[in-house]
Amino acid sequence: MSTQTNQPTTLLIAECDEVTKDWKGLNAWLEKQRWSEMEFLRHAFMCRALRGQQLEDTAKTEWEQALRSANAQKQSLVMLLRLASEWRWVTEGVDLLQTYVSRYPEEKWASRALTQTYISGGQTRSLVQLFSQELKRNPADLAAKNNLATVALLLNAQELKPNDLAREVYEKAPTNASFAATYAFSLYQQKKSGEALKIMRQLKPQELEFPSIAGYYGVILKATGDTADAKIYLDKAVKTRLLPEEQKLFDQARTGI
Repeated sequence: MSTQTNQPTTLLIAECDEVTKDWKGLNAWLEKQRWSEMEFLRHAFMCRALRGQQLEDTAKTEWEQALRSANAQKQSLVMLLRLASEWRWVTEGVDLLQTYVSRYPEEKWASRALTQTYISGGQTRSLVQLFSQELKRNPADLAAKNNLATVALLLNAQELKPNDLAREVYEKAPTNASFAATYAFSLYQQKKSGEALKIMRQLKPQELEFPSIAGYYGVILKATGDTADAKIYLDKAVKTRLLPEEQKLFDQARTGI
């Protein structure tokens, strides 16, 4: 019994019970435990055990307690995030990433992970909020400004002045392929497809092949009457995960090709 108060050992026992899905056994054993500074993990495993028994309300209370015990500490949040990922708890994982990004904005991996999560979920408006926060924290961040311009253009969120953002970023770094593509898309939306095409054709051929850029190039080619090449580049866009607004944009461009 004495070994069960040793934190590495107790954690290993909990993980073994979780793997074997002995939910009642895990629940009963955890109730008798106290894990000191690792108490947040005990509550997390309690939540897992209760969910395994379909006791959702009680499980929710345990997860909330896990978050309170973690107290937004960096390492604690990372450990809870790892468990949420292993257990495929998408909602909890997103919440943890949001907390982490808000508390530790200097940790760029978390911002990238949250961005990919939003993209995978087709949550374009959540991306607007994330990029807006990043830009507010660092107004000189060209990447954040470009990202915000792109999603704002896709949503036609003119209140964010995406055309101004796109132009500003491009003027400061005209050789950046992503910035150029965003500015070209901005020009396209302003009915300036000819100007947009000139911007895109300044990029290197291999840069136009990037799936994240190719779709926009295809849209602009279609608008300027080059339907043959438009299809080639629009087809390349399917090689990356698209936001719903991008999918709709590219599908509309394919019409008539």
